[in-house]
Amino acid sequence: MLAGLGKFWCVELKSSVPSMLPWDIPWYDPSHAVFFTAVYGALTVIGLGVLSAIFITIRRLKKENGQTHH
Repeated sequence: MLAGLGKFWCVELKSSVPSMLPWDIPWYDPSHAVFFTAVYGALTVIGLGVLSAIFITIRRLKKENGQTHH
């Protein structure tokens, strides 16, 4: 029973990724390359969105400079 679960959970794989850092990923394996390219691409888009929201907020705060909205 447990041997079947080991295969299901991929415990018996000989190559695994030791960490999520880009220099530890075996990029020669196409499945790793596709997955981590998608992960880092999504993280880049999210990070750029957060940075743009911060910059837009700072710019609006400087532009209003003491004006209140009620």
